[in-house]
Amino acid sequence: MSTGPYMFQTNQPGKGFTMVRNPRWDPATDPNRRPLPEAIKVDLNVNADDLDNRLISGDLDVAVEGGVGVSAQSRILADQGLRANTDSAPLAQLSYAALNSDVAPLDNIHCRKAVLYATDRAGAQRAIGGATGGEIATNILPPVIRGAKRFDLYPSPNHMGDIAKAKDELALCGQPGGFTTGISYGAESPSEKAIVEALQQSLARAAIKLEIKPYPGADYSRLYAGKPDFAKSNGLGLIIAGWSADWPDGYGFLSQLVDSRVIRATGGNANLGVKDPAIDQMLDQALVTTDTAAREQIWAGIDRKVMEDAFILPGIWGTGLLYRPTNLTNAFITDGFGMYDYLALGTTRK
Repeated sequence: MSTGPYMFQTNQPGKGFTMVRNPRWDPATDPNRRPLPEAIKVDLNVNADDLDNRLISGDLDVAVEGGVGVSAQSRILADQGLRANTDSAPLAQLSYAALNSDVAPLDNIHCRKAVLYATDRAGAQRAIGGATGGEIATNILPPVIRGAKRFDLYPSPNHMGDIAKAKDELALCGQPGGFTTGISYGAESPSEKAIVEALQQSLARAAIKLEIKPYPGADYSRLYAGKPDFAKSNGLGLIIAGWSADWPDGYGFLSQLVDSRVIRATGGNANLGVKDPAIDQMLDQALVTTDTAAREQIWAGIDRKVMEDAFILPGIWGTGLLYRPTNLTNAFITDGFGMYDYLALGTTRK
């Protein structure tokens, strides 16, 4: 039963849907919402550059995912008129590569550490447009989440990688000559493609060779990278992914990302290889810790344990460069998500 201000008129899974006014909605029972549009049409799995171009031209009112991509950022920031219609917000968001512990030789912690040491993080940041797209992440929890602590267990000068230490780790994991593994990304994302190519170049310096494997974004998690059997049989040692907290809290960010008990054989996983019973126990402890400061200490401890295990290669803590075309009205950023409050938006476009 739908009790909200809108109801589905059409729905094409993977392509999009249309919502129209719900005649049974009673505004008296829903004082927090003042819906403005008569209908809402959402297109899914659109090429990111095409989406940005449509947004800039005013053909679209808002990008549901939030910020614009690398190409559009350069265009917008170079144009004073376009730049005037932008907003920037730090996000509870992490772009990263999962190091899949099901795929040899990344089942060895030292091989995973070799990847972390060899990565040119500054190059990955440049690949998504520089600091406009976000801050180089050295650990998992974004700084906007309460209790998050910054640390770097795999430091290097200017975040460009430490090849000597990477080679030391390769020797410890029995791969002194390096190794080859697959890396996956969403085929429709130019920014993910750029990140993968930057990683391929930087890891090659330590003789870690990446075989690039793009998969359709619509089923990336369900059928491909997020399905354990598929990822293992196709040698996906590195899996490009992104994660945003459902709410900006340690549990909201970490629970689906690092708890091994949420991994489903059927696919659709956000946890793409973090398997450590100690981390699971820390999550359980946090859930029964009622003191806020003590609980936040546990979230920070989980972050550190994941990095000690070298299960995740942090990429970027996201900063959204939001663009609002002149037809968008009543636009303001909600602190909960670092994006526009979609419940409040209106448009002058007919």
